[in-house]
Amino acid sequence: MMKHYKSPEFLGPRFGDKIFMSLLSMSLYWGIGDKSDVQSMQSTAAVLFFFCALCGYGAAAFVPSLTLERALFFREQADGCYIGVTYYIAKFIEEAVLCTFTSTFFSIIVFFAMNLQGNFGIFAATYFATSMVGIVLAYAVAAVAPTMEAANALLPTYVTTCMYFGGLFIVFDKIPIGWEWYSWTSFLRYAWGALMLNQFKDQETGKLKVFFDSDGQSMTILEFYNMDEGIMDSVGACLGILAGLCVIFGTLGALGVTYVSHVKR
Repeated sequence: MMKHYKSPEFLGPRFGDKIFMSLLSMSLYWGIGDKSDVQSMQSTAAVLFFFCALCGYGAAAFVPSLTLERALFFREQADGCYIGVTYYIAKFIEEAVLCTFTSTFFSIIVFFAMNLQGNFGIFAATYFATSMVGIVLAYAVAAVAPTMEAANALLPTYVTTCMYFGGLFIVFDKIPIGWEWYSWTSFLRYAWGALMLNQFKDQETGKLKVFFDSDGQSMTILEFYNMDEGIMDSVGACLGILAGLCVIFGTLGALGVTYVSHVKR
């Protein structure tokens, strides 16, 4: 852990993308968060979804952390130095500590530069939780994929499918019945839901009925995206499920590290 924290090659991808994307978002969406016109509200909803998706795609930077150490891990595990779960937990703590700083840095810049509404703590906590889901997802893929190339192909493919069912490109009510189950497994659904509720629920912009359904009935932005009832109407529920998915992906990663062997001989 201390070795990695002194390595520019390790820190660069983790801080670099946060710095670049926060500054880019700040320049594009300056002060848009409290505007009440439809275009600004739609743009705010889209960029919040984009923040969540970045946590998935950006997780590709964490794949080499396992794959490049695979030979060393197999040798030390064979020597009885530690078991797979111990190694995995150490890697998780290593990334979690660093993610605390990078996610807080990103959240401070975009939240205040964009004049986002709601509670900053909820925004930062949601972004941190989504980032951690991306990290453990990358670890799970890296643990089972035979090569780094395979892992880098599998990870964005899965994240893309989660984007389809995250609620922005097709609203939840319009998802075909046979695919509804998959939508409930998408981590982007709950991450975006928590950010949307924090941004619009109990806010003046969230009370404006400027969207319309297929019958021409006016509705708020949360009603339009089906975030006005059930689980999707609760920030706590969305964050709880997000934490649960983090545990599930983390468990799969730990099992993969422990039981999936890529030893050639």
